[in-house]
Amino acid sequence: MTGSRVGNWYLEAEIARGALGTVYRARAFDDPDRTAAVKVLDTVSAADPAFAQRFAAEMLALQRLDHPNIVRLYDSGPHGGLAYYAAELVEGTGAAKLLDAGRRPWREVLAVAVQVARALKHAHQRNVLHRDLKPAHLLFAPDGVLKVAGFGIARAVPMPPPSPTPVIGSAAYLPPETAGGKPHTRRSDFYSLGGVLYTLVTGRPPFTANSIVELVHKQCYALPERPAMLVRELPPELDEFICGLLDKNPARRPATAAALLEDLERLRGRLERKGEAIDWPAKLKPDTAEMPALPAALGGAGGTEDADEPGRRPLMRRPLVVVPLFVLTVLAIALPLAWPGKTAEQLWSDAQPLLASDDPADWDKAWDQYLEPLARKYPDRFAAEVVAARTRIQDRRELRRTLAAGAKVDPRTDAERFYLRGLRLAQAGDPDAARKTWQALVAGFDGVESERRWVELARAGLAALEGPAARGSRPPTDRGPFEAALAHAKALRGAGKTAEADAVFAALEELFRDDPGALALVRAARAER
Repeated sequence: MTGSRVGNWYLEAEIARGALGTVYRARAFDDPDRTAAVKVLDTVSAADPAFAQRFAAEMLALQRLDHPNIVRLYDSGPHGGLAYYAAELVEGTGAAKLLDAGRRPWREVLAVAVQVARALKHAHQRNVLHRDLKPAHLLFAPDGVLKVAGFGIARAVPMPPPSPTPVIGSAAYLPPETAGGKPHTRRSDFYSLGGVLYTLVTGRPPFTANSIVELVHKQCYALPERPAMLVRELPPELDEFICGLLDKNPARRPATAAALLEDLERLRGRLERKGEAIDWPAKLKPDTAEMPALPAALGGAGGTEDADEPGRRPLMRRPLVVVPLFVLTVLAIALPLAWPGKTAEQLWSDAQPLLASDDPADWDKAWDQYLEPLARKYPDRFAAEVVAARTRIQDRRELRRTLAAGAKVDPRTDAERFYLRGLRLAQAGDPDAARKTWQALVAGFDGVESERRWVELARAGLAALEGPAARGSRPPTDRGPFEAALAHAKALRGAGKTAEADAVFAALEELFRDDPGALALVRAARAER
């Protein structure tokens, strides 16, 4: 279609092709200096009255979005039996293209989060959901400003059915509630944002799969590996923020984009208190260059009065104001240097009660106020203990997250219940029992149309159990801890603590009942006298 006219636009060159149609660089007929990106949709027919009505209504709502971080929608309509829409042409680089060079620096990802949150706030306040956040919809203008594309298009133009080939695009950021057939909400957009931030900071999506069925299963029930486990220099605050957005339960995500921005401001404050330099994106407003200067009476710089005229000197040039501020600044710099801080022993001691707490907020306090300053000021003191404490904090957070994700499962049918039972067995390290459960589910419910989803997921699970990763499962190479546990049980028995020793032996037999070699060693040690 290059060289033809679509609406008020002349199509100059093809830019890209996607699942919905083709994007062209275009120029307006009535204003040759005005350019746009025009997408011609080839997946739907504009002659369908139902589609034409819905398309026009949705596009009208999207044209109300006017924000520096959102790609503007100019117009839309039918053309030659197809539909099209024209949007702002962003002459820059997309986040998807940047990912070709690898993961992005975490400070850059934090700036992306702020700008996307501002865009979502503007749109959500006008009852517009994005519905399809992904790296391909994040565009960086030449001046560095991030612009979010694709707002509401997934509602105006339904996506075509997914192909059985590996899924990499939109489905990689599909919220679990949407995958489960529930309505898309504001919190669903936040889940997708979490997936995008995860991809940018780690260089890979939270989940990958070879089929839509496998990916939907992972979005609904699996937990991604924490970003901090893949990017060691990632601040724990940003790691926790991303994982919070990816929570399976929408109620545990931020309720609004305003709350999301408040979370980001708190995150920024915590990082800056730790000495991190954060380049926070400036707030932009449309047409700021055309806004008139405020009169002097309203606080602007206008007016003809002499700024140095007696009685009208600017506030910050008056000695009664400047001298006290100067004294306070000097004291603020000198006092921390003159006042002795806490010793390494005091910092470590103060952190202990907080580390023993069950409240995650206390863990954050222990790290921010005591352990992080300890590691920074005294790098040669308690180094191993600080690393162990941080690992313990991360482990306990992961445990809480896993338990919370598992606790929300509420099966609606017996087939779903049996699928989840097999999933729990597989996760618990009992593949044989999981295989039997899923095989029975497939055999019993294969002919029930309403339960096809769970039958297909069970089949995907069976295939995964037969894959190389499952076949390669074997005992760990480091059996030192296991041998230490056996030695501990023997020591208890040697000290006359027979009941305690028997309890340890019984526990080891239960844990290693699927490991014949280890089980034989436990029973042999227990039989020794």
